[in-house]
Amino acid sequence: MKQIDIRDFTNYHYPTIFTPAPDGKHAVMAVVDANEKDNCYESCLWLYDMETKKTSRLTSGKKERTFIWMDSETVLFIADREKTYQEKAKNEEDWTCFYTLNIHGGEAQFAFAVPYKAVKMKKAGKKLVLTVKYDYNKPDLSHMEEGEEKKAALKAWKEEKDYEVFDELPFWANGQGIVNKKRTRLAVYDPENGSCEIVTPDYENVENSWVEGDDTILYVSSLYTDKKDVYQGLKQYTISTGELKTLVEQKDMSIDYACILKGKVTFFGSYMKEYGFNENDKLYTVEDGKVELLSDYDDSIRNTICCDCKFADGASAIHDEDKIYFIATLRKQSVIRTFDAEGNMETILDRQGSVHTLAKSGNTVYFTGMRDMGLTECYAFDGNRETKLTSFNDAVMAERSVCPVEEFTFTYKDLELDGYVIKPANFDPDKTYPGILTIHGGPRATFGPTFFHESEVFANAGYFVFFTNPLGSDGRGNEFADITGKHGGIDFECCMALTDEVLKRYPQVDEKHLGVMGGSYGGFMTNWVIGNTTRFAAACSQRSISNWVSKCMTTDIGHYFNMDQIKADPWNSPEKMWQHSPLKYVNMAKTPTLFIQSDEDYRCWMGDAIQMFSALKYFGVEARMCLFHGENHELSRSGKPKHRIRRMTEMMEWFEKYLK
Repeated sequence: MKQIDIRDFTNYHYPTIFTPAPDGKHAVMAVVDANEKDNCYESCLWLYDMETKKTSRLTSGKKERTFIWMDSETVLFIADREKTYQEKAKNEEDWTCFYTLNIHGGEAQFAFAVPYKAVKMKKAGKKLVLTVKYDYNKPDLSHMEEGEEKKAALKAWKEEKDYEVFDELPFWANGQGIVNKKRTRLAVYDPENGSCEIVTPDYENVENSWVEGDDTILYVSSLYTDKKDVYQGLKQYTISTGELKTLVEQKDMSIDYACILKGKVTFFGSYMKEYGFNENDKLYTVEDGKVELLSDYDDSIRNTICCDCKFADGASAIHDEDKIYFIATLRKQSVIRTFDAEGNMETILDRQGSVHTLAKSGNTVYFTGMRDMGLTECYAFDGNRETKLTSFNDAVMAERSVCPVEEFTFTYKDLELDGYVIKPANFDPDKTYPGILTIHGGPRATFGPTFFHESEVFANAGYFVFFTNPLGSDGRGNEFADITGKHGGIDFECCMALTDEVLKRYPQVDEKHLGVMGGSYGGFMTNWVIGNTTRFAAACSQRSISNWVSKCMTTDIGHYFNMDQIKADPWNSPEKMWQHSPLKYVNMAKTPTLFIQSDEDYRCWMGDAIQMFSALKYFGVEARMCLFHGENHELSRSGKPKHRIRRMTEMMEWFEKYLK
């Protein structure tokens, strides 16, 4: 058996968007692969035959990832194979090309192009509903005739590339870059006349959309021109008439998913009044502008199981005429649940693992997910039995030494917590080993006994890896997850209690050689740990938070989410913000600390990591910072392959130096 090493994620395959054909006889999925040589990710479409159970590659262009079924034999997908439009793109024009492909053979055929950057598509009868990116700063070059006017507009636009003008909040967003005066909008494409018309109002940002039947679009949006509202509205657009109707005003709700059940608009949403912006959604209906509670639900409606080996492009909630099917996280696993039109909830698939995306055909639910400490594959559930459909990763996993996750529960302050430990590969009970406490992000994320590449790399390199879901984690309802105004308190105590418990249960862990690491909220906690205890011999803080006062006015969500979570702001309660800031305690830190940071991480901006790093150096503590250019908050999960390898190499060498 080969030990799992840093580069192995480039050998994994990542199936996503498993989508059955209208007749249910086939399914198409996108499969993503890491290309270390070209430092990119490639994706192709694959076909699954429901009768023969065989999987075969449909495309080989390595850029096919967004698709829909046009009929039971034809797939429509987005690609950029046309030289004419490639040239237009070089000249800053926004075009998206669409291609059709018969699943029984033949070459893909160019179908049409639209003068927008389309990122999603849905079928509505004979028309298409497109989600497009729209930049109000940019001249509409795609609609201009060739000539002097277009040349002048292009020249002026290129000259503006050296500047960024901000007059909105937020002006940037993680994974999107500068978003000032940029919006996501909906457009309807009519293949009969080739027209593509934007149908949502100016400056309205569409968060999500769903097509009901052949003529109706439901969508969630936020309309703003100065500061983005934390609340969203729900609207309905009728394609045939062009009528736009507001169902839920944009005033006091956050909305995540909407559909029509038994003729009534039903949706997941939250007023965010009791537990803040992290509050779990409840189920509502709306009729004639009146919103009514259908189910006083308390659990999550999404998968929050931590994973660094997935690309989950598909839906996390779907529906038919009778029910909504959705993913929920329960303590240490994600399950599939349903709600009917009367608000009755049922858990239809409850098994240890992680469910990533959903689809449905007939009475069968299809999903991508992880089972039995394995990597992502596609599965089917017919109401009685779960069946594994694909085996993209069987060969590589059969050759690798996967260290199992051992589970236990322990009690801290009358609170039952889950503990997880991964022993080192080739574990010898007569030897001692260094240990690493890893802390998840969120804080509303969840660890479980599922495959996590980073942890497996360290376990295979001879480390104990241990983790828990402290107070503040998802999977156990709103009250357990609520640590608003308490960051660095009870959550820190839970992590230290876990460390004590692990040392008690596993005497082979060398308490003199302990490390701690985490990213995002886990980076905050790592920064907090080194300023509040000296029990760790080394630390690695990633995409971290060190100063709530500065973070709230520099990041994409800081001006609303961070102040909500800390229950303070820089003007009325700066003392409280500072009290919960790790930077306040850095003068007491002694732990050698590595900082991993991306310069385009606008969720946890590099200013916080720089402050913490500079302070450690100022006080004479060993510190190192590796700043990745062109990466964002998702470096550890979807960063460029070479960057992910360098990140893990930095971490491994740091812990080898101080823990071994």
